[in-house]
Amino acid sequence: MGEIKALSWNEQLELFKSRGMIVNDSDIEKIQNISYYRLKEFARPLAKIKKSNGKSEIRYNGIEFKEVLTRYYQDKNLRLHILHAIEKIEVSIKTRISYVLGSNYGAFGYLNFSSWSNRKKYSKFTIEKVQFDIKNRLVKITKKSQSSEVRNRNNLDQDGFPSVWLGIDLLMFGDIVKILEIMSESNLKSISSHYCCTNDELISWMKCLNFVRNTCAHNSNLIDIKLTTKPKFRKSWSNFLYFMKSDKGKKPTNRLSIVIVILIELVKQINPKYKWQDIQNSIRNLCKENEERANLLGFNSVISANNIVSEIKKLS
Repeated sequence: MGEIKALSWNEQLELFKSRGMIVNDSDIEKIQNISYYRLKEFARPLAKIKKSNGKSEIRYNGIEFKEVLTRYYQDKNLRLHILHAIEKIEVSIKTRISYVLGSNYGAFGYLNFSSWSNRKKYSKFTIEKVQFDIKNRLVKITKKSQSSEVRNRNNLDQDGFPSVWLGIDLLMFGDIVKILEIMSESNLKSISSHYCCTNDELISWMKCLNFVRNTCAHNSNLIDIKLTTKPKFRKSWSNFLYFMKSDKGKKPTNRLSIVIVILIELVKQINPKYKWQDIQNSIRNLCKENEERANLLGFNSVISANNIVSEIKKLS
């Protein structure tokens, strides 16, 4: 394997140009502040990859550097807007969990996980493992917290654990997913019914959003995301989303579109008047009235992409 050469800014720009990208001299200012490989990552979905002499060769075939920049900036904007929507869901879910557990088991009953967990589905070992992890997390968070409510001894039990209404709110999104996953069917139904979905849908969607949230938080590429574990799919979404061919026939997309749809389904139950303009505008800018671009995001057409918010909000 040959040694990788260090390229100057001009050489990096010329490398894009030599592979068929349309660039201007002024684009060097951008490549000096956004790494070559990050830009290459956002250009790749638009490029053609062909093999020559056993090696993969990337060709940009007239893609404009400014379109790659648009994808980069729209991804950045979209991450912020999607994190805002996920935060709304997170706050709502935490509120519902603490209400259900607090109402049914009291202020500190949630600390005994076996009392509210699905003991038919999960072993004693599994439930105790989740309990250990969550309580260990709570101990660390509580010790570091500067919240006056958390530091108020009246809100803590004799072991220093916070009441359910404070404790659940302190936990991370991933912890909340674990709690939902082991929760008894009846307790879970009390929560999922608020969001007009089944227990399985709620857990599946929350796992999906946890993955997306981590992607956004680490500044990773969101617009070209491919979900390895596909969330529960509703037939009513089929009119808007792209279907991929497989050995077993057609299967629904694992791209960004299904994330957007899940967000809309959940948020419309929390706040029907939620402002989606920023997310919808980002999708329009990414599609650019181009069917292939819409398909890349997981929509079956530009029309579906441009109207996804209003269409999903119509569904009951």
